[in-house]
Amino acid sequence: MNVNSVSRRIISVIAMLVASCWAYAQTQSSAFSFLKIPRSSHEAALGGHAVSLPESDPTLIYSNPAILSVVGHRTLGLNVTTWLAGTTVAGAQYCDTVASRSSWAVSARYVGYGVTDMTNVTGEVAGTYSARDISLDGTYSYRLGDNWSGGVTMHALYSRYHSYTSFAMAADLGVFYISPSGLVSAGLTFANIGGQIRPFQDTYETLPFDITAGITWKLRHAPLRLTLTMDNLNRWSASDFYSADGSLKFKDILLRHFNIGADILFTDNIYASVGYSFRNRAELATGSSKGLTGLNVGAGIHLNRMQFGISFGKYQVSTSSFIFNFAINI
Repeated sequence: MNVNSVSRRIISVIAMLVASCWAYAQTQSSAFSFLKIPRSSHEAALGGHAVSLPESDPTLIYSNPAILSVVGHRTLGLNVTTWLAGTTVAGAQYCDTVASRSSWAVSARYVGYGVTDMTNVTGEVAGTYSARDISLDGTYSYRLGDNWSGGVTMHALYSRYHSYTSFAMAADLGVFYISPSGLVSAGLTFANIGGQIRPFQDTYETLPFDITAGITWKLRHAPLRLTLTMDNLNRWSASDFYSADGSLKFKDILLRHFNIGADILFTDNIYASVGYSFRNRAELATGSSKGLTGLNVGAGIHLNRMQFGISFGKYQVSTSSFIFNFAINI
């Protein structure tokens, strides 16, 4: 089977899956919302979403599974996120290659929300309960040509909140392009295609299905790389986004799809990043004191066999988030 035949088949599968899930995934989602928490410090530092980064970073496969094709051979990655108070977020990934065109990865993620008081109708504490989310994932990518790659990630999702449990299956599909010069790269993903196999109660809820597209451009004669990402491309209704008065104009809806970011490349192995999410700024800032909500910064270093990354983000005025990434070629 030649590369063109494989490319056509992958494109056909993507089209059929998206068409079959489109109507199902149009409404706002509430189940397994932890899938939207960023795992990559570099991605978070560029505004929260980035599907076009040409980096050998194993955490980027969560943004776009096709990026696995540029991740190094036998790479182990670990990531930790500080989220809301009392919440623990941690994950691990292992990536490897098969022959010259195929790559695979296995990963896991745990989100624990700590222990919460359980009260009765009068407000008296009647005990405590815990809540957690778990994701077990498998990723495969294939080089469709010298400049194109395709990829898929399968998720097995489990949630337990007190005595309520749910199980779901989902898939992420992605394509990734990098120009022959290496200065321009682009990505397109269809994330969280799937649904609950076992609901929390009697009602089946949708998953946070999302279509994201992005482009990254490295300036030829300057140590600067720009990234523009549009997410939630399947959502264009005012009801899909939060506003204090419940109404949004088209320009407001349009802006809430954009994430912009820039990398300052001090060397080939050291970078600093800054990013901005229009949606986070509009929806998560409160009152007149918006602070740095919507703004993210980060930095990273790639050594011979190891790499480190860290990012800082304000997802609301009173809450900051740090993401730490570590990877090693073993």
